[in-house]
Amino acid sequence: MKRILILGGHGFIGSHTANLLKAQGHTIGVVDCYHKYYTFPKDEYDCVLEQRQHHCGADEVFPGQIEDPVFMENTFKQFNPDIVIHVATYPNAYMVKRNVIDATGNMITATAVTLDLCVEYNVERIVFASSSMVYGDFTSDAPVETARTDPLTLYGSYKLQGEKMCQIWQREKGLEYTILRPSALYGTRDMIVRVISKLAEAALTTGELRVQGPDNKLDFSWVEDVASAFATAATHKNCANEIFNCTRGKGRTIMEAAEMVQARLGGSITTLPHDDFYPNRDTLTSDKLKNSTNWNPSMDIDTGIPKYLNWLLEQPYTKRLPRYESI
Repeated sequence: MKRILILGGHGFIGSHTANLLKAQGHTIGVVDCYHKYYTFPKDEYDCVLEQRQHHCGADEVFPGQIEDPVFMENTFKQFNPDIVIHVATYPNAYMVKRNVIDATGNMITATAVTLDLCVEYNVERIVFASSSMVYGDFTSDAPVETARTDPLTLYGSYKLQGEKMCQIWQREKGLEYTILRPSALYGTRDMIVRVISKLAEAALTTGELRVQGPDNKLDFSWVEDVASAFATAATHKNCANEIFNCTRGKGRTIMEAAEMVQARLGGSITTLPHDDFYPNRDTLTSDKLKNSTNWNPSMDIDTGIPKYLNWLLEQPYTKRLPRYESI
């Protein structure tokens, strides 16, 4: 069994990943700064964070900023990890655009600090959370991992830079890495920051589901499937020094997702043009990870969206939203 340090371990992906690895018998350390990227209602933030902390089951928790080299040095010294999983990041591209300086520290400086400490403390492998945003536009052929990368946002560019940094540290200092590229996450223990959670919030507050680019497709990926990919990548021998897509592998339109939310929560749908800030995306191919390991994503949105909405409707903060009683 390994000592696994998860940066962002009380976040969306991190808490699910920690839960899986803890169940396998590993010792789990969590680093988290508890950054409120949006102004969440306090009851929502506290409720979701409490669930993440509970299900995570960390053996040791280190609250602090991953950009801070002194804090990180002390954390590595105290926990002495065998494996590091780096999922501490800004949650979406708009947040990076609005907070460029802070995001640069979070996504670039902190990655360099982490990589250096991994070398110093003889970490066996770092697993780095990248994103499908590194590809830029892709609307026809499903990109494989060797496809051209051409990020159109600062978020995608920073993710690609993080990948390059992992590869440079491997080449120059021998640090083993695995890079994972998820896409369009959704699922339980999410806060209102992603496509499906935003649609659900709209249905429960204003009743108007605003769909930008209704015909655009996303490879919606259930968070527990993605967490399973991170847990697999942490220790599987076939994941050393490799890049993997880790998505459901089935693009669905944003309108399809909105109609599923509407069917359960009600409301009306308003369509708007595609937001040109975001690249046009579709389906990715995750065959490389499937064939290299035993990973197999199983949740499609036909089952996943109702499961997420059932969880959401059970939350105490949801029951205080304006349209809850009409559901």
